[in-house]
Amino acid sequence: MLGTTDVIVIGGGIAGGSAALAAARRGARVTLLTGTPDPEETATRYAQGGIIHTGPDDSPELLVSDVLAAGGGDPAAARLLASEGPPLVRRLLIEDLQVPFDREEGGFEGLHLTHEGAHSVHRIIHHRDTTGREVQRALTRALRAEERITILPATAALELVVSHGRCVGVHAARDGEVVTLLGRGVVLATGGLGALYEHTTNPSHATGDGYALALRAGATLRDLHYVQFHPTALYAPGTAGDRSLVSEAVRGEGGVLVGSDGEEFVDHPLGSLAPRDVVARAIRATMDRTGSPCAYVDTSHRPETWIRERFPAIHARCLQSGIDMAREPIPVVPAAHYSCGGVATDLSGRTSLKGLWAAGEVASTGLHGSNRLASTSLLEGLIFGWRAGEDVARPSPVPDDVAGTIPCIPADAPDEAWSRLRRVMWEHAGLVRDAGGLRIGLAKVEGLAEEHGGTSLVGPLAVARTVLEGALAEHESRGCHHRSDTQAGEENPTEARMPGA
Repeated sequence: MLGTTDVIVIGGGIAGGSAALAAARRGARVTLLTGTPDPEETATRYAQGGIIHTGPDDSPELLVSDVLAAGGGDPAAARLLASEGPPLVRRLLIEDLQVPFDREEGGFEGLHLTHEGAHSVHRIIHHRDTTGREVQRALTRALRAEERITILPATAALELVVSHGRCVGVHAARDGEVVTLLGRGVVLATGGLGALYEHTTNPSHATGDGYALALRAGATLRDLHYVQFHPTALYAPGTAGDRSLVSEAVRGEGGVLVGSDGEEFVDHPLGSLAPRDVVARAIRATMDRTGSPCAYVDTSHRPETWIRERFPAIHARCLQSGIDMAREPIPVVPAAHYSCGGVATDLSGRTSLKGLWAAGEVASTGLHGSNRLASTSLLEGLIFGWRAGEDVARPSPVPDDVAGTIPCIPADAPDEAWSRLRRVMWEHAGLVRDAGGLRIGLAKVEGLAEEHGGTSLVGPLAVARTVLEGALAEHESRGCHHRSDTQAGEENPTEARMPGA
């Protein structure tokens, strides 16, 4: 038993860190759990392109329009993001935490603004191509400096504690033992599920743990089958598994998508900067038509010195794979990237389970609809994490003790079982889906559950089943959910669905 606190936050990325800071600054005692030994090892750390701010030609109404055009999501969530997000970026990230965003003499507020797919204007601020690393570094520094916040690294949440219909804490594994922490509210900020796929841009720990916690506790999830595939992950022959991201900012700064013949192929008014689902399917179609194992992003028209300075991390990673992006096109393929659905919340992060809040990629406010607009992930985590933290900090009783069964730490699943699950998700719940493949995927997941249901695979299997079932139930194609067995693969706008709807 670790004892009691006011607020428990599970996850230390931009959503969890923002929630913890907001709650602490409202006077709450906060305990923040991170599953990794290094609190900075989060999905936020790997964000490359940047975060939405604003620009001289921008307005909240224009940002709302772009968000809704990309994914057909909830207008109320988009309006809140557009109105409260950029001011919070200025107040917290730029002024308070002093994240070293790239500057430009004569630029808007002295900042360099870049462009990304489906955005109407330049409004993305960044630190070269390692924005997430700098945001995470500044955020973790602030968390460590706040006396009301206690960080517990290498502490893996096993199960939410629910008493009389309310979430009052968490059972977690720490140093090989099960410990229990109680509080008046819990914030889930555990990131997404991309690492359940054979090819992903996500870190290996992004296996949907937060969704599994919510499912077991009885909270409502929605639209988990809206898995966004980033169109441009580095294709390095002879490698498998994680795919290094080639940021959309590369195309925003003038990179062009071409086929093996050197010709552009994205048939869309925005060309290479079309919405991600459109570009990803265009790449797949080109690969299928030509037999090429990849497509290419051509930046060779840019000066080498500029490329090295603007995209140092991507340039270095390409060189490691024998590719000089200053002289030759970058080979790219789609890879699992982001979960647009999640634990259903309102705009303050409240879930259907009292005492449980959620924010960031693990949550679904309805903002993204069926397809996330580029560079909204960091802003979403920031604004909705902050709102959840302020809301959960409201005074309420902290339970003294809760009776119940203490879970056991599950045995590790063998690597072979993880590989099988990831292959199932890639082959049967991937970029293009059909009913037959989804049913095969479900059968394979059930087979894995029979073999490894008592291991660390139990939660990921439940999440995989939810993705497959949701994709099977939605017969129409919407955004990043594409059914090849519907009439002409016809797209339909997403209908925003709030909790309980």
